[in-house]
Amino acid sequence: MLITGPGGVGKTTLCLRTVALAKEARYSCAGLLTLREDDDRRVVVDVRTGDRRALTAVGPGGVPVGRYLFDPHTLAWGAEILAHSTPCDLLVVDELGPLEMEGGGWAVGIDVLRTGRFCLSLVVVRPELVTRVLEQFPDAWALEVTPENRDGLPVWLAGLLPPRRCSAL
Repeated sequence: MLITGPGGVGKTTLCLRTVALAKEARYSCAGLLTLREDDDRRVVVDVRTGDRRALTAVGPGGVPVGRYLFDPHTLAWGAEILAHSTPCDLLVVDELGPLEMEGGGWAVGIDVLRTGRFCLSLVVVRPELVTRVLEQFPDAWALEVTPENRDGLPVWLAGLLPPRRCSAL
C-alpha cells in the first residue's frame, strides 16, 4: 500500500497509528518511520524496537537531500534495519523518496518489498514519485491521505491484516 499525500497531511501519523493497532492485536511489525520534530529535524524510528536515531545532520559529511543534510550513519543504520525487517506481518517504509529512487538511502527497502515476506506493507511515497514506484510494484495500491480521510484510515488498514499470521511468513 503506497501512502501518499501532500506534506504535513499526516502520512507518518497514519503509519504510527496503524502500527499501534497492529501491535495491540499482536501482529509483528517492522521497518522504519521518519518523524518530524518541532524544529523540523527528522528522527528515524525502528518500528520493531522503538530505537531512534537523528536523521538530519549538522555540518560537513551529511548527505544532501533537498533542503536537508542526512546523517550517513543513520542512513546505514536504517538500511540495515530494513534489510532484516522481514518476515513480519506489517512492514513500514517511511519513506521511499528521491534518494531511494536513485539507489541511495534506504533503496534496500525496494528489494525487501520485492521479497513479499510480509502480509501488508505501508510505503510512504511523495505524490510526484507514485507513478515511478507503481512502475516497480504494479500490484500496489496508492492511497491518498487527506484531512478528511486520515482519521479513519488506521483502523481500515489494520483490518487488512489477516486474522491469522499470513502465509508469506
